[in-house]
Amino acid sequence: MPRSRLEKYLSILEALVPQSLNFEDVSYEADIECRTLKRYLNFLISNNLVEERPLNKKRVVYAITERGLAVVKTLKAQRYLQKLKNILPVVEEASEVGPLLSKHVRQFEEES
Repeated sequence: MPRSRLEKYLSILEALVPQSLNFEDVSYEADIECRTLKRYLNFLISNNLVEERPLNKKRVVYAITERGLAVVKTLKAQRYLQKLKNILPVVEEASEVGPLLSKHVRQFEEES
């Protein structure tokens, strides 16, 4: 099944989290064809999620901004909460909720 536009944007942002990358490396890491990557990068740059950083007159690398990092964290948290919603059993008593949630919150914090 083809990825949505949001999933492609997220894959670009996630590729840039550990380090700045040149165009070809972004394309490889995000698994997006070079022909369409420029359009996606332009959107992310225009929304201050990614920035271009010139290395010299001919080379440019792309880096995630603080805003882009916040978007990645938010979308990962949303994805995690959706997964929790699908796997957590229905709890009838409120006293059972605390221990269940604290266990999953600790797991989420360890993953982040």
